[in-house]
Amino acid sequence: MQPPATHTASSGSSPGSRRTRSGALLFAGDVAGLALSSWLALHLKFWGAPPEEHQLPYLLFAPALLAWRLYAAHSCGLYDFRRRLTRTDHLFGALGAAALGVVPGYVLLVFVQLYYAPHFQLSRTVAGLDALFVAIWLGASRAALLSWLHATGYRVRLMLAGNPEACRELEDEIRARAPRLIELVGAYPSVSASDMPVKADQIILVDPDGDQKRLCALLAKWDEAGAELFLLPDLGLSSLVHVRVTSIAGLPLVSLSPGFAARPYRIVKTAIDAIVAAMGLLAGLPVLLAAAVAIKLSSSGPVFYSQPRVGLRGRIFHIHKLRTMIVNAEAASGPVLASDADPRVTPVGRFLRRSRLDEWPQLWNVLRGDMSLVGPRPERREFADRFTAETPLFARRLLVKPGLTGLAQIHGGYESDYRHKLRYDLVYINNMSLAADLRILIATFQTVLTGKGAV
Repeated sequence: MQPPATHTASSGSSPGSRRTRSGALLFAGDVAGLALSSWLALHLKFWGAPPEEHQLPYLLFAPALLAWRLYAAHSCGLYDFRRRLTRTDHLFGALGAAALGVVPGYVLLVFVQLYYAPHFQLSRTVAGLDALFVAIWLGASRAALLSWLHATGYRVRLMLAGNPEACRELEDEIRARAPRLIELVGAYPSVSASDMPVKADQIILVDPDGDQKRLCALLAKWDEAGAELFLLPDLGLSSLVHVRVTSIAGLPLVSLSPGFAARPYRIVKTAIDAIVAAMGLLAGLPVLLAAAVAIKLSSSGPVFYSQPRVGLRGRIFHIHKLRTMIVNAEAASGPVLASDADPRVTPVGRFLRRSRLDEWPQLWNVLRGDMSLVGPRPERREFADRFTAETPLFARRLLVKPGLTGLAQIHGGYESDYRHKLRYDLVYINNMSLAADLRILIATFQTVLTGKGAV
């Protein structure tokens, strides 16, 4: 479990002791809070007098249940205060930890009751209350700790190193989007400078230059200092992220084959797409009807908007969306990319875009097989041809079905440059899996609820 990172404020105690103390207190609080949640659930269900047969399962298996809940909290990143720095991150982590921590434990107790201890009694209400209390404790404790860390001057110090122009561009983006606990402490124009100080918790290499010897020496120096190292890949390196290494004649070779070709994954992904799309269309009918009324009352024109897009292996299909712009928005300008503050967007359309509800009708495209739930967003032919001419790696997106959501949508926005989004798409293509798809869908749900991209 990773305790909070280095504290930068001057105080009576050292940063190391502050870090150790806060991590220890958080862990001790979790031991108490997660152990008491079942007891509270039982007493609330039975009005302070739970029968012995209901208490016994939780008492006998208390150590195992507690250990599993602590593991669930760790797995959901609730001890990570270097990369998970917002209340929203920890709120959704708390919900995930509550489900992961309580449901398998309850299933274990049911198994024991059925085969070994028929005198045990279990209540689904108790399990539900237990999960609720776990989520409340984990979410509230992290929110309180984040507030305390900010008030006492805790910062995760971030340093950029590499190409000067790329660093300047990234610096502006970090200042605009980073959580308030991130402190940008400097940008160095070359990673070959031997006297570059180590004064950061995290270091991002941006288009690194310099010979390999000096670069390796600096990496070793930063590793020794305990700094986390990240590489912002250019478009070429993005297609190699999470590479697989093989050996031929004793030579270590990197496989450039994308990880999306496994037949079982494609079959399961297609089945999930169809089931979720059908359920989503039915469940979303009231929302779609309300959106349709709002669109009609606020501006003239049709409710839905259809447009040809490029799909799998270049096949053209028509995408369907709720209309968010004025009618004939491109009559004067011709095809242009939408921006975050696009004047053509109607007031209702702005809300639909911010909440991603304008994309809901695309579940019909998913049901038809034109799209998948997760994948690179489909592009218009005019832009796809232009982007491919400028950046040939853009054509790699056509090797998979376009998606309703993806990494670029949960981390970026309407204003993002296509090269920035392409990095995310290339990373996804080389890491496609059901687990990755599930993480992206959960993050999309978070984005819809909060109106913000995931950090």
